[in-house]
Amino acid sequence: MQDWIDYLATQNEQPLQRNNVFCALNDTGLLYVGGDDASDFLQNQLSNDILNINDKQAQFSSISSAKGRMFGIFRVIQIDGGFILVMPKSIIPDIQQRLQKFIIMSKVVLADISESFSGIAITTDNAALIQQLNIDQKPDLANIHQVTQTENQINLQLHTSDDQYRYLILNNEPSQLIDLWQQLSETLTINDSSQWRLQEITAGIPTIYPDTSEAFVLQMSNLHLLDGVSFKKGCFPGQEVVARMKYLGKLKRRMFLAEISGPYCPKSGDSLTTKDSQTADGSGKVVDAVAIAENKYLALFIAKIDQTEANNLVLFGHQDQNICLQSLPYPYDE
Repeated sequence: MQDWIDYLATQNEQPLQRNNVFCALNDTGLLYVGGDDASDFLQNQLSNDILNINDKQAQFSSISSAKGRMFGIFRVIQIDGGFILVMPKSIIPDIQQRLQKFIIMSKVVLADISESFSGIAITTDNAALIQQLNIDQKPDLANIHQVTQTENQINLQLHTSDDQYRYLILNNEPSQLIDLWQQLSETLTINDSSQWRLQEITAGIPTIYPDTSEAFVLQMSNLHLLDGVSFKKGCFPGQEVVARMKYLGKLKRRMFLAEISGPYCPKSGDSLTTKDSQTADGSGKVVDAVAIAENKYLALFIAKIDQTEANNLVLFGHQDQNICLQSLPYPYDE
């Protein structure tokens, strides 16, 4: 992939914008899970039903502790010979190590293949461009997690953002990536890799980083609203906690979208507190945030519902910064 890396170094990235843009996925990695028992193995470890996907349909899923606290959230894509889990590179070593513990006598192979593939994220309202590039023959905003695959490339349609088509392109051939990049640059604007995070935040998609590993139960991150869990598939680590929350409990925390104003850009894992608190009181945590203008940031955070809706939360250590809630692009079902 060195040719691809060298090529990217020559490209001029423009300031972030939300419409008709593309970027390289420098911080996104892939964990390969293969072998004769790969499907059964993942079925026993992940929150979603692996039997509901195929080489044309991907899904969200997660892996949790026995206490129901998530170590990671990822997209699962079935390929010839196994599966790939798409997630931030920073959490792959931990996820791989945790999965490795449960292989025992199973015929399962795990491998970090992040260096073998590279990715491009596309956000556009230009359906004709999508067809022209053979990314999708019939672009449809409703085809979430639809997959098309060729020998070297995987195209995954993502949740929409501002009513635009979003695609994740994975390819292991540098020359093909460069050709695609050049074609895209004729129509779309080049952004840096924070564009990917901005679009995920805008779409209300949670991401787990090392700073928030084991911080949230699945439903707190709205993952159940994104078809990231199956309540019918049977046992998986943390399943009892997740099921009890659905059938017997009352969710006291959930994920919110907000615009935050001030000189400090929030970071994953930063604490939110009540306005009268002098310490980090456990009211909430930032999931992710990206600067969208000078002293203005778009953020996802998970916090106590009552305190958030009462406008009683501030960013710990930066209490003077304003938090203005925004509407998520999907309905929230209490």
